[in-house]
Amino acid sequence: MYDSGVITKDDYSMVYAGAPSSNKTRSAHGVAIYLDKHAASVWRESGTKWEAVSIIAVYSPINPNGNKQATEESNAFYAKLQQTVDKVPRGDMLLILGDFHARVGKQQNLTSKNVTGPHAVDKINENGKQLIDFCSHNELIVSNTFYQHKAVHQMTWKHPATKKWHMLDYTLVNKKFRSSVEDVRVFRNAAGAIGTDHHLVRTKLKFHLRWRKKAEKPQCLRLEINKMKDVDLKRDFQEQLSYKLDAIAAQKKPIKEKYDVFTEHVKALSGAIFHNKQNKSKKPKEWLTDEILSLVDEKGAAFVEWQNHSQTRMQRKYRNKYYQLRNLVNKKIRARRLEFWDEVSEEIEKAIKQHDPSTAYRMIRQLKGGRTNVDNIPIRNKQDDLLSESEDVMVRWSEYFCELLNVHSIIDPHIIQQIPIPSIPTIEQVRQDIPPSLSEVVGAIKQMKNRKAQGVDNISADVLKADGVPMAKWVHEIVCDVWNEEVIAEEWTTSILIRLYKSKGDRTVCGNYRGISLLAVTGKIFTRIILNRIQNLVDKQLLEQQAGFRRNKSTVDQIFTL
Repeated sequence: MYDSGVITKDDYSMVYAGAPSSNKTRSAHGVAIYLDKHAASVWRESGTKWEAVSIIAVYSPINPNGNKQATEESNAFYAKLQQTVDKVPRGDMLLILGDFHARVGKQQNLTSKNVTGPHAVDKINENGKQLIDFCSHNELIVSNTFYQHKAVHQMTWKHPATKKWHMLDYTLVNKKFRSSVEDVRVFRNAAGAIGTDHHLVRTKLKFHLRWRKKAEKPQCLRLEINKMKDVDLKRDFQEQLSYKLDAIAAQKKPIKEKYDVFTEHVKALSGAIFHNKQNKSKKPKEWLTDEILSLVDEKGAAFVEWQNHSQTRMQRKYRNKYYQLRNLVNKKIRARRLEFWDEVSEEIEKAIKQHDPSTAYRMIRQLKGGRTNVDNIPIRNKQDDLLSESEDVMVRWSEYFCELLNVHSIIDPHIIQQIPIPSIPTIEQVRQDIPPSLSEVVGAIKQMKNRKAQGVDNISADVLKADGVPMAKWVHEIVCDVWNEEVIAEEWTTSILIRLYKSKGDRTVCGNYRGISLLAVTGKIFTRIILNRIQNLVDKQLLEQQAGFRRNKSTVDQIFTL
């Protein structure tokens, strides 16, 4: 695990931190914090009056033990951690979790009662001293040491040489939220189940947050595209929409009202007829089977038995039992993975042969793993400070895209004056002024691309194409009103800006994202009609080198040629 970030998978969110990707080795380094559905909803923009939880995942350098270079790395780590903590709002509950490579020591409760509790283990080391100093400076406590458990439920890491277990992984919390931590303990089964020298640490929290009603966000209308190919469903949709159109055709309404009625009826009917009834209980195909999961549980239990009989005459018996189960699990997993990949490959190939690329890409995305939600990732401002508050992040995004999309242009008026004014025949001028015909609207609708995200009005091109002529008549009426009155619908001027990570560089830097504007499809139809009308005239005036927005030309091809 390298670098840091947030990954969302099903109902879980994982906050992770590891060594820099520039220093990749074959060894496994890193820390991951898994938040279940309820914890993730509190950590993200929740329904609370204030966003009270800040979580920092850390992976500390190893204990210096007198080594100069290791000491410098440790000092740099704590300096960077201090900078991060300084940016956390004072009112937040701060949780710092991870592998600190530190031993705080049993005796520290006598000298640092405000930091450590009476249930620590081991002797203190250099990293432990730094950790205690860091906690004292920031008014944090080491939660692990305040809860009494068996030693095996406290120690988190096994030394590869001595085979002894130590407490290196901690949960730090600010003192005023100490009562919010109910328990911190180790679960040993996980280490045996996945084969690691670290135990799973669970921190149990309770929150006292004041509730406020969240502003409801508009939900995206999810439709099943394949249903739009069904002849009976399409006929039903067309008949019902034609009936609605005939009922309001005689009514004279302003453009805004007419457009609102149009979107309301189209969304209601398409949602009722083409609605995508997602089966939440149906999960994507997984390679894990019940048999493998059962064997993994047996392996975890065998590992605990082995640890319980450590340094006894029964140790070899339980160790061999664990090794046998481990080998059996690995064998079953290898066989099932090969079988799984064959099944998935066949399904992807079948989808491609049936000209259904969306299904194929959906399956490929599922295979890729958990998606990273950009809404959960903090962003750096111009001063390189990390912003975690949702309002601050949105302000930073607004600032970034305003600067990116509003570039000051230098125009030389002398060059503009040298451009000859084209002469347009009178007949062509009259043709350009005539309101769009129904055939032009139908042609523009056909030119819209399928399976594209909706704009602010939640209507896709697939829905407009599914209804055929009745829908085209309705769109034609709105387009003609806009043409004659020279007043456009408000939704046509509003876009939804989507941020997409470029898959390279630091995720916290705005420059490593590109934006995509989602526009209302009806507005795009209007502009397509205008483009179709002026295309032939414009082509005669443009230079041969101009490739953008021209038929049978491509800017990308010209760049590739250069």
